[in-house]
Amino acid sequence: MSAATIRPMQEGDREAVLGLLMELAAHEAGLSATRATGLDTAAALLAADSQETADHGGAQLVAEAGGCCVGYLALRLGETGPYVLEPLRQHVLIENIVVAASHRGTGIGQALLAAAESFARQAGCRALHLGVLPGNGAALLAYERAGFSVFSIAMARLLD
Repeated sequence: MSAATIRPMQEGDREAVLGLLMELAAHEAGLSATRATGLDTAAALLAADSQETADHGGAQLVAEAGGCCVGYLALRLGETGPYVLEPLRQHVLIENIVVAASHRGTGIGQALLAAAESFARQAGCRALHLGVLPGNGAALLAYERAGFSVFSIAMARLLD
């Protein structure tokens, strides 16, 4: 398991988190032609995460190893509609999670997911939700290792 420390994101982590989000955006762009990349995209992701976590009782966490920020997690409280069993409607939604490529496979992602589970339990939620792009096999395996399974599948039809 990783020797990383999971802690709340601080203002001094901003540049490192922007780098991680740029890495995430570039990785996702390799999986889907619908994904934007670059610093502007990373800054917009971070701003959206900050707003969502503030508005919906969430948190932004980082994984620190060797004095460097090597992972990032943004999560917030969410609510599913009445089509889901009532005890599972209140949940925690993982908005973004990323581990630096140089630290993948070291347990940092699992540690971030464990922190998300702890947050959910403390909030009285019995479910964690997240999204993953088709073709992101490494992420799917990591999420399955952490106990996730398919809950729903979102689909889109792109129009001309």
